[in-house]
Parts: sequence; C-alpha cells; structure tokens
Amino acid sequence: MIEYITNIEEIDSNDLKGFFVGWKKPLTSEEHYKTLKNSDYFVIGYDNKKSKVVGFINALSDKVNFAFIPMLEVLPEYQSKGMGSKLFEMMLELLQNIDCIDLTCDTHMQEFYEKFGMMKSQGMIKRKYIK
Repeated sequence: MIEYITNIEEIDSNDLKGFFVGWKKPLTSEEHYKTLKNSDYFVIGYDNKKSKVVGFINALSDKVNFAFIPMLEVLPEYQSKGMGSKLFEMMLELLQNIDCIDLTCDTHMQEFYEKFGMMKSQGMIKRKYIK
C-alpha cells in the first residue's frame, strides 16, 4: 500500500534509493534528503510493504504569489500507475493559495502537465555540468 507523507522525519536518506535514472549528474541519497528537507513543500509516496520511498514531488515558494516545482519523480517500477498524477494533485492542493505555479520539463512531459491546467511557456536554464 502506498502512503503519501509530508513529514521528512518519517524517512531518512537510506529510503531514497533508485531515483534520478538517466540524469547527467544524479543526486546522492543524502543530497536528495537535504533537497526535500529544504523545500517549502513536498509530498512523498511511500510503499509500506517494501519500506521505501517510491515517488516524490517538491516545491519552492515565497508562500505569497509564486511557487516553482523543480522535481516530480516516480521509481521506474511504479510508473504508469497514477502515482505521478496523485503526487501532482496533492502538490497543487498544498499550493492552492498560490497564483503563479511554474515548472520546467522536457517536451515529452508537457502533455502530462497540461492535464492539470498547466500551460506551455518558454524559459531559460543554466546547467553548470553541461559545456
């Protein structure tokens, strides 16, 4: 059974294995934990049977008008089962009083976010590890 939690004290960095598949510079479990802990909002999908985190989403916000969702990720074996949608819906609920919610994503993911009322936009990024 999947439980959705918003309390970082319920997990530790050892619960955060297997994420960032295909990333050029994946976060370590310790960096991942610190990222969640330092986020203004997050939701974690936790598989009680396997005692591990299987999905997460986080957001950074001024808690007045703006929020940015940098990451939504579900472990490969849990994908295509609605967990990403559930995590995103829960985050939108946490951000219900925020008018401007932004995220960047690869073009193949735009259709997923459009289902939640997100609109295509243009943006700029800097990745120090890309030359």
